[in-house]
Amino acid sequence: DVAAPPSDIVNGRVVLPGVEDTGERSPVQIRALAPTWDAASGWTAEIAFDVDAEGPLSLALLTPQFGTFAWEFVRPSGATIDAAELGRSAQRDTRENAFEDSTWSADRWDLSAAERGAWRVRLTAPPRASTEAPPTGWLVARTAGRARLVVHASTLETRSDVHVGVVARFEDAQAMSDVHGRAVVQLATGSIALDLADDGQHADGAAGDGVFGAYLPAWTSGDVLARVDLVGTAQDGGTIARTANLAFPMIERRAALTGRVETDFDEFDRVRIELAVLPLGPPARLLVASEVWGTNLDGELVPVAWLARMQEPRAERVALALDRRWIERAGAGAPFVLRHVRVQDPDTCVPHDLADEIALDMPPLPPAHAARPIPVTPSMLQGPGISATRAGPHTAGTPILIQPAVLLVHGYCSGGSIWPAADFSQPKQEFLDPNANRSHDQFAQLMLQATSSLSSFGVVAHSQGGMAALHLYTYYASGLDTATGPRLIQSLCSPYLGTPLASLGFFACGVNSNMTPSGSTTWLAGIPTWARAQVFYWTTQNSGSACNGLVNLFLSSPNDGTVEMFRGQLVGGNSLGHLLGWCHTTGMSNPASYTDHVRNAERDAQAAR
Repeated sequence: DVAAPPSDIVNGRVVLPGVEDTGERSPVQIRALAPTWDAASGWTAEIAFDVDAEGPLSLALLTPQFGTFAWEFVRPSGATIDAAELGRSAQRDTRENAFEDSTWSADRWDLSAAERGAWRVRLTAPPRASTEAPPTGWLVARTAGRARLVVHASTLETRSDVHVGVVARFEDAQAMSDVHGRAVVQLATGSIALDLADDGQHADGAAGDGVFGAYLPAWTSGDVLARVDLVGTAQDGGTIARTANLAFPMIERRAALTGRVETDFDEFDRVRIELAVLPLGPPARLLVASEVWGTNLDGELVPVAWLARMQEPRAERVALALDRRWIERAGAGAPFVLRHVRVQDPDTCVPHDLADEIALDMPPLPPAHAARPIPVTPSMLQGPGISATRAGPHTAGTPILIQPAVLLVHGYCSGGSIWPAADFSQPKQEFLDPNANRSHDQFAQLMLQATSSLSSFGVVAHSQGGMAALHLYTYYASGLDTATGPRLIQSLCSPYLGTPLASLGFFACGVNSNMTPSGSTTWLAGIPTWARAQVFYWTTQNSGSACNGLVNLFLSSPNDGTVEMFRGQLVGGNSLGHLLGWCHTTGMSNPASYTDHVRNAERDAQAAR
């Protein structure tokens, strides 16, 4: 049982975000590489793009196999210059494994000055047999222009029974005319192209408001990966073009709220709130949450508490538990209501159903009184006895070692062990789930299983491991509940607000919806302040050259090659600083952050066990 005080409702900490707050922001143009064969010159391609502001220009060719390409640049004037003529006005950076645990390679050029206008790049690969596959890939261009393309789904309820749209708009751009765009959407059934419209009929808001949209086909299901292009003409006649990647899951609806609620007291003298649900598919685990509001002595509705629970429906009902002390603290009485009720998929956090308000008839309670300063106890936040028993996580016959430990956890798609063994003292345990792409809930449950024989543990985690540990602490009984020591969860380079790289289908182990900028904000809306307060975290960045030249095109600065500094912040958590000279992982310009022996010694000494 999870609860949060009224302050978490008022400050929006446990409130689902608006769709406009889930947008992916992109500063780049992305153009497909479509080579043609010539017996004399081999595979060649010519790609056009627009430079909307005079200044530095960065170009990167991303291909799934390493190869050497000859570059020619065609300026807006039509003048052609090859790489040798650029001299000191440009730098080249060619590397294999452009992404962590990836076979994609990158060939990047940085021009110190580029004039505005329509540019072209000619690319030539060495001659080879015409039967060989062409070097397909993408050209990514980033100009000095401030404009960003913001894209998001039209609703948080991305389900197959909902008409869902792809929405796009410019941000930080000058006034434009003749704006138009297209979304190329990859679905389970194949790829489709959708023209974007600003007519008020395509999930785009009002006609002519600068917001463009297009609906997905009805009954779309599965993962959606969209490449969205928006182009417009500035007042001075120049062209502004941007491309953004958007990824989100379209789930099958598994439950619907009927609006019926029954209440009674449970064995702990809490109010048991049972909501009737209509099953719409095979049995499924659900994350159920709701705000409880009551009426004060002035006749005003006031927030009492926020409640949540992971569960499987029983007899077509889901249940929440309200400690009666929350009612006393709020000075509330009848009538009561449930607000912002949500039934979500635990893996994607996509709502199966939402209800703005449901009437709540309470069992007999004392009348409303003045609010009382009752101290908040752990049992009010996590249920009675959470720190007194750990029977829940253990299966029958599993021995519990009366031994604390620090749990060392890697991140998304990690190839294996990352933490230097000598930096951490016994007792310790290392969690390993190599080359995997897990949701936060799946990751947390694997951590729960791996620690079933421990009496208590604290966590030192890298990247997604930090979010998984926080999810575990919030929703499941584990050894985290009985650990003692200064820092319960210590995380390094964790993208609590997501990373744009999680939306790239060719990145590492594929799209992870919990770590996209949109998916992360939805997940974080289920994490109360009391849980966040147990997290101690660091962010990092390079010193000197960018951690990863290619991904730096997609990210704002500063970043660690994967996580932007601002997206690594956890509101309500404890920031331990932003460190220079460390990158997210190996193969970048600076050492991997988890190899910082000095701070690893600090993490070891401060870890709860």
